[in-house]
Amino acid sequence: MAKHPGWVSAQQLEELLGVDRKTLFKYRDDGTLKLGPHYAAFPETRSRDSFRWNVTAVKRHLQEQGMMPEISA
Repeated sequence: MAKHPGWVSAQQLEELLGVDRKTLFKYRDDGTLKLGPHYAAFPETRSRDSFRWNVTAVKRHLQEQGMMPEISA
């Protein structure tokens, strides 16, 4: 079982949602995604690049903002 269910690395979020890591970090830095609901630090976090991301909250927010990439089947 995961240490923090629902919270994943940037790499995992990139794979799950199809959003490039650089784009995620841009959204984090420009305030599109917020500390707390969208990303957070946990005890094992060593840098900003190792924050964990809330898959459900990020996906919902980006969809509401019309910022989710189209994923082809």
